Amino acid sequence: MNVTVSVDSWKEVSLSSLPLEILEHIFSFLHRDDLLQAMSVCTTWKSLIFSSPNLWRSQTFIFDCSLRSSKKKIVDMLFCAQTFGPRFENLSVKCRHHDVHECKKMAEKLNLFLAGFIAPALSSFKVSDVRMFNASRIVVKKICNKLTKMFARDCHLKVFEMPIAHWSNFEGQKVLDAVFRKSRNTLETLSIPEYFICQTGIPVEKDWFANALTSLTKLTKLSITIFYLTDELIVSLAHSRRGELAHLTLWANWVFPRSPHVQQDSWKNLTEACPSMEVEFRIIGYVTDPHASLPPLFDSVLPVTKMKILVSQKYCPLPWPLQKMEIVLEHIRQHYWFRLKSLNLSVFNTKKKDFDQTLIKLVQDCPRLINVKILASYHSGDTAKTIERIVTQRRRTHLTSKGGPTKKLRIDSQHLKLKSP
Repeated sequence: MNVTVSVDSWKEVSLSSLPLEILEHIFSFLHRDDLLQAMSVCTTWKSLIFSSPNLWRSQTFIFDCSLRSSKKKIVDMLFCAQTFGPRFENLSVKCRHHDVHECKKMAEKLNLFLAGFIAPALSSFKVSDVRMFNASRIVVKKICNKLTKMFARDCHLKVFEMPIAHWSNFEGQKVLDAVFRKSRNTLETLSIPEYFICQTGIPVEKDWFANALTSLTKLTKLSITIFYLTDELIVSLAHSRRGELAHLTLWANWVFPRSPHVQQDSWKNLTEACPSMEVEFRIIGYVTDPHASLPPLFDSVLPVTKMKILVSQKYCPLPWPLQKMEIVLEHIRQHYWFRLKSLNLSVFNTKKKDFDQTLIKLVQDCPRLINVKILASYHSGDTAKTIERIVTQRRRTHLTSKGGPTKKLRIDSQHLKLKSP
């Protein structure tokens, strides 16, 4: 059967002739800057982009502190924040750094971004790599006032993440208090490690912090500096979030041997109240004496499944390699060998045979460890190959029997370059 189709029967198809639903789906793959340019193509596109709530639901703003922003970018940023802010549901603000984090521009740009910003539909607010102690006091107060008004008036947050903000006790408590009060019955994820500038203890009034934290009725994920916690707060958290707290991430940056830590009985109370809770330890920063500083933090009965220790050369004020890291590794193996699933280790250590053997034994004796990323100096060139072989074989067996996504594996060796202090 032959069918003849006339050329005249074909109609010209263009983007403008597509249904608005398909156009909106295509526009959802465009970056924010491209959407602004597309608005100038025709009135149909402008009307669709301007009125669509889906295109502006999730937005990420990245501020580059090493480069000066052009006037056009600043105008576009303010236009998006003020015009489409009421449609934002998930907002992330990040800072890109190319060197040591000493800039003041991030806070200034954040203050400019918040000018006239209203977001009544906001449910997720994430700010990373902004450190208030480097910024002007006037700018910090302006940011504090704007965030406090926004959180107290508009938002019912489900996610609040502001790690390493280094607020002073007054401004930091003011912002947190607004979040806790307005989002008391909605907040599910709270990430505030190194939220305050104080690094050896909680700088705010302990009763206020304990009452505010335990008043959250929906909290399931908590990421916090371990020194903000007290025995009384842990026990109160166990009673208030019984069976509900699913993920706990404890940060211990800038650890010193005499830093306070929670007693075992308090941790037992929490683990008994939340038996399905997964725990992650993160130690990133300057550790003077790891074999004396770190084990007291591990003196717990927490079900640790993830371990992240980054004590490399760039975090140390002096280029001295860490000594006796094998004691720390052995401690991890003895306490968390059964549950440990992920290990991220970056250390500026000395090349010692004991370190290699202890690291291999740690990886070998953890049956669930399938996600490994290690950057260290090895005594033997075969150490990295041995660890890679162990994890690769275990990962194949694990994925064959249980299925799941492919895990990443990276075991590198870093070359020690010592400089005279």
